[in-house]
Amino acid sequence: QPYRLIFTLLRETGMRAGEVLDLRWGDVLLDAGREALRVREAKNGTERTVILGPTATPRSVRGLRAARRAQGRSTSADHEVVFLSNRGTRVSYDALHYQWARLCHAAGLVDEAGAPRYTPHQLRHTRGSELIAQGQRVEIVQRVLGHRDIRSTLGYTELRDAQVRAALEGGH
Repeated sequence: QPYRLIFTLLRETGMRAGEVLDLRWGDVLLDAGREALRVREAKNGTERTVILGPTATPRSVRGLRAARRAQGRSTSADHEVVFLSNRGTRVSYDALHYQWARLCHAAGLVDEAGAPRYTPHQLRHTRGSELIAQGQRVEIVQRVLGHRDIRSTLGYTELRDAQVRAALEGGH
């Protein structure tokens, strides 16, 4: 099942769920040192490149290489969808959310009603916030997340109380 790799890509790259589910093998570049994904139908109507690498996205790179081997696609057809359901069709949003809910339930990450406390989209927010916390420039985070308007990215720069306290106590 492709869900572990889908969730890994969402977490490591900050891609939108639709961008990951729409990937075709022709969009996956796995040459050593040039690993990347081409996102053709991003939310904002542009094409962008999602940079992968053994340091930044190690599980994603390994997972994509393994998926290609498992599907017997050393020279897979460019138009073929990367993530297939057990019926051989593109993984749907509904299936993705169902698997996410199962994962959250198994991990105890559900509310009193049994609904997941988190969504797959929050993996994207986690990546953006993480990059800002690492000191990456807002323009870099904007490109990573595929935001057309930098104001969308600026929401990730809001300081948390703990960050302010640490800076003040550390003299920075």
